Amino acid sequence: MPREEPYLGTTRKLILALDVGTTYSGASFCILSPGEIPKVLSVSRYPGQETDDRTRDTKIPSVLYYDEHGVVQAIGAEATSDGMKFEAEQNGWTRVEWFKLRLRPNGMQGKGERLPEICVDISVVQIFADYLAYLFKCATDFISETQPFGREVLESKASIEFVLSHPNGWESRQQDRMKRAAIIAGLVPDTDAGRGRIHLVTEGEASLHFCIVNGLTGDIMKANLIQAGNHVTIVDAGGGTIDVSSYKVIRTSPLNVVESSVPDCLLHGSVFVNTRAHDFLEAKLEGSRFGDSESIECMVEYFEMKTKPIFRDTSKTAFIKFGTPRDSDEKYGITRGALTLSRADVSQLFAPSIQAIQEAIKKQHELSDNGLAMILLVGGFASSPFLRSKLQDFAKSESLNLFSPETQTSKAVAEGALWFHLDHFVSARIARYAYGTTHNVQFDASESDHIKRKARTFLRADGTPALSGMFSQIIPRGLLIEEEQEFWFPLVLRSHSRRDRIKASIQSYKGMKESPQWTDEDSEKGVMTSKFVGEICPHVFESMIGQLGEYFYKDYNVIMFFGLTEIKAQLRWMENVGVQATI
Repeated sequence: MPREEPYLGTTRKLILALDVGTTYSGASFCILSPGEIPKVLSVSRYPGQETDDRTRDTKIPSVLYYDEHGVVQAIGAEATSDGMKFEAEQNGWTRVEWFKLRLRPNGMQGKGERLPEICVDISVVQIFADYLAYLFKCATDFISETQPFGREVLESKASIEFVLSHPNGWESRQQDRMKRAAIIAGLVPDTDAGRGRIHLVTEGEASLHFCIVNGLTGDIMKANLIQAGNHVTIVDAGGGTIDVSSYKVIRTSPLNVVESSVPDCLLHGSVFVNTRAHDFLEAKLEGSRFGDSESIECMVEYFEMKTKPIFRDTSKTAFIKFGTPRDSDEKYGITRGALTLSRADVSQLFAPSIQAIQEAIKKQHELSDNGLAMILLVGGFASSPFLRSKLQDFAKSESLNLFSPETQTSKAVAEGALWFHLDHFVSARIARYAYGTTHNVQFDASESDHIKRKARTFLRADGTPALSGMFSQIIPRGLLIEEEQEFWFPLVLRSHSRRDRIKASIQSYKGMKESPQWTDEDSEKGVMTSKFVGEICPHVFESMIGQLGEYFYKDYNVIMFFGLTEIKAQLRWMENVGVQATI
């Protein structure tokens, strides 16, 4: 639905975007009212964060406390107050943070980066669900109290649509776990209809929509800095991940873009500057009476909140306050409760993240055939003047334009996710991997591949020998796919009886083989992403006579399409001269 046109529905509807970040989270919403132009708003009031600084209130910390029984005791801003820290220590409660990164795909790790341990016997999906439930309650309380029709739209839970954002690198397994967490949190029921009300979007694409709706790309186009055929890269620099996405402009009015390369996801967000600071301080203060863990934790906390946000490329020194005027150890650079750090000391803490971002931009530039016109830098980490300055210098050296919006980009993902749902500008996306289905194939003694796998032969219902484990590619890696564009592969089911179900599976292949044919080839690169079942009327099977006598036969198709940002699959067959399908 174009953002400047009125909603054509007949009843009010609530769209709620929940952005669970590594360090901070937020929510945005839109009440669709018949005949009115949609307006996106952010939740700006949360428990424990009732301050005069309203801009900060659009985000709350992604922190929880659990007691020894695994029961949540505090979440968000309430979990980070000084009083709560004392209470948690007194009661032996366990602090949980950075839980979002625990959902990451296997193998996704920043070089030398580590994550804090989760010291509670609770699954990461349950933790995610607990946080989602809290964020949902905060959002509904705010909507109920501030919007004229808030209570009305909240009364009909079935009319609420949810948009959940996730890093570019999340795959089908991570998407499924997020949906599962939403169900556990009570956002939607565990039904097909309930799951259909959960929509997913990558943080990179959400950030693109935020930039478009807030006029940044429009101003750039008016200045003729970008034209049809140019490429734009979005760098969403967040707390945990850096999401880098590139798009080719197909048309400037009305704006239409397509993904021009596979999005990148780097585990080099701002939290890893903090972990490097922790390691640096431990080494620097070894031997000092202020090198104990408690003092270092205080220093890291001050560094995160005060030192890091204001550090600039022109800064000669930086300070970390942690003690009283009586606390000095001049041998280690500590005077009157403050540690002095050189520009080089602090710069090296940013260096791995900056280098990773620069390399990702170079990669995107090369993949766009050097057609990259500009870089848009958004996200919480983008507020760092040092990061912005270094990336600006890099962009100039590569003859690129880099812009960072002055608007509050910390809420870019939550608001952008809503606009993605309301009026998406991306019409085609690139397949990150090869996708296909596994099935059996008739054994052929003249084929060396078949002889090699002879031990896996079995007799099918028609009496012919067959091999299991064949992989047939349906969508090749790197293909640009339009929304709702369908791909299919024909299969046949042979059975000793008339079945009421057909089973199939979808597999993604991450390796570099051009056309893998067997699941045991490069098997560590093959990842099963989905198994699904279609219910079928037994009478549609055809009776056949084979080498073993009567058997039953039915042909069908495995259908795949990308929808918006999620891979989807169907089984489709002919029944009573009509097409039947199941998702």
